[in-house]
Amino acid sequence: MRQLAYSILKLWVAVGLFFYYRKIKIVGRSTIPLDRPVLFLSNHQNALMDVLLIAVYCGKKPWFLTRSDVFKTSFLKSFFSFLQMMPVYRIRDGKASVPKNKLVFEKCAHLLEANHAILIFPEANHSLQRRVRPLSKGFTRIIEATLEQNPNLDIQLVPIGQNYAYPQQLGDSATLVFGNPISVQDHKTAPDFINRLKEEVQQGLMQCTTHIPETEYDSVVGNLGENGEHYLDPVAVNVLIDQGDLSREVDEKKNVGSSLRKVIFTVWNLPFMLLWRSVLKPKVPEAEFEATFRFGFALLVYPLVYGVCFSLIWNWCNTKTACLFVLGHAVVNLVLVKMGITSSAQRK
Repeated sequence: MRQLAYSILKLWVAVGLFFYYRKIKIVGRSTIPLDRPVLFLSNHQNALMDVLLIAVYCGKKPWFLTRSDVFKTSFLKSFFSFLQMMPVYRIRDGKASVPKNKLVFEKCAHLLEANHAILIFPEANHSLQRRVRPLSKGFTRIIEATLEQNPNLDIQLVPIGQNYAYPQQLGDSATLVFGNPISVQDHKTAPDFINRLKEEVQQGLMQCTTHIPETEYDSVVGNLGENGEHYLDPVAVNVLIDQGDLSREVDEKKNVGSSLRKVIFTVWNLPFMLLWRSVLKPKVPEAEFEATFRFGFALLVYPLVYGVCFSLIWNWCNTKTACLFVLGHAVVNLVLVKMGITSSAQRK
């Protein structure tokens, strides 16, 4: 029953992502080892959207390490446990809570020994900036705890680069790049192998992610212009950044078309848009959470309203009319999103 419920939830989220994103491109998934324990290590730009995209498209059923402050109530603890999420404690959560990580890392070791996959965001924070930040030691402690229990376990480290065109916007596009697996056993005999693993993971993430050095950030973004589509091909854009060969490319005709489609989308969804902007959007705590809140709103509210509308029209008219209304509204939304509704005035 638990497995069925998880599968239904995953399908629901996958359908939601299909409607929410204009394009989702997956690169390198075939390199993920299927018969060995995997530690997925991803950059972290877009709060829970990062988690959902990996969960749906990684081809495994991973466990997730996430910040402990989201496990605030017994309901949330139960819900997140159902989603295979485990808390990780940071100094900002209180020094007294940090020792609890030992038990979490031991559980991770048992999961890896059982050939499971675990996802962790080694930057230990999130940011909308398009660069890989310094990595924390959390994932290396998981490796050490696992090797203490099973020194010969062939743990595979898979870097994941998450790249977004306009991460705060509905109708965004995303590219997930799965890097080449890094075998822990291949490095275990090297001097200071934990730090070397950390450096190799850092390099892997920088290859899978559009990485703009902090000292050049404003200059690079200014030269590339507002077209976020550039950032969806990290290999190509990283070469341009390294070579300093940057040029502004803005397609004004496309921007005009996107703006017109956004107006149509807003009018077509006016009650939803008013509810989002007046009630939920003001409660978004950080810019990195805007897409998460919007997606959660759409995932819950649209099916609920469609269900109510279907029932009312079915009672007033007939089943055919009710189906046409609900499907027609959803299809128009899907077409507008896939054609592009992001506005350059709001792109980041």
